[in-house]
Amino acid sequence: MTEPEKSNSLVELIPAFENPWIFSGAILAAGIVFHLILKLVIFPILQKAADKTENDLDDRIIMFVRRFFAIVLWFLIFIFALKAHGIEVTAALASAGIVGIAVGLAAKETLADILSGIFIISDQPVRIGDRVKLERIGAHWGGWGDVVDIGLRRTKIRNPDGVVVNYPNSILATSVITNFSDIRDQPIRVRVRFQVSYNEDIDQVMSLAETAINEAEGTIAGTAEIVIRSLWDEEGGALGAGVLLEGRYKIEDIKERTRIRSRILAQLLKTFQENEIEFGHAIFEVAGNRGE
Repeated sequence: MTEPEKSNSLVELIPAFENPWIFSGAILAAGIVFHLILKLVIFPILQKAADKTENDLDDRIIMFVRRFFAIVLWFLIFIFALKAHGIEVTAALASAGIVGIAVGLAAKETLADILSGIFIISDQPVRIGDRVKLERIGAHWGGWGDVVDIGLRRTKIRNPDGVVVNYPNSILATSVITNFSDIRDQPIRVRVRFQVSYNEDIDQVMSLAETAINEAEGTIAGTAEIVIRSLWDEEGGALGAGVLLEGRYKIEDIKERTRIRSRILAQLLKTFQENEIEFGHAIFEVAGNRGE
């Protein structure tokens, strides 16, 4: 008797699963069991180990694997099931590659977001819970906010108004990001500008402004400094007649920056009104800055 020919078919190597439907069912059952083991046993163990480390890179890697392992697993189950039924998958995979290229070209923005998300996860310019400043995306919704979630396509940032802004990762990856959480244990220096008339006693103005800022609630006492920025102001498309000054001061909590600034402006206004200090005023519009 001649030795039976060897077969490369995985089905023929397992006599108990000569029926391709039984073999497909076994593959599906094995895939479900593997999925449950990963989800209920392996991932929780890895997450506990990651929680003990100070670096959150491992947390992001686990999050990334969790979101994509199911897709890869079911794709492999589908391929094995086709193979069990004798369907040649090489040509199908080649066709899928061509289709993938076409889909990639059509969804290049989505792919750019996903790739940028991977870079954000690995480079860690921001982390969940960080207070950051990004580019403005609208007239009212500024770039200040706290990072609440970092996804593969979008990153969610809750601004001080409580509105959650979804930033596409491709835009976030190319934006200039100021992360204030990296210096959360140190005082932050912030600024406020104002303009007074040329006729005012500049020494008196600077002294009054310094006192007003130091006494404002939320500022670190003794940190206020007044400097002259310019003898006129041409920002915003108009020339302002008067001396442009800048008040510099330090605060403990960057999240209170806007509230503290508001109190300082109110205090400066009240102080200048009580001492009859005249503010500067616009004299004419600058040509070319009208946005026409």
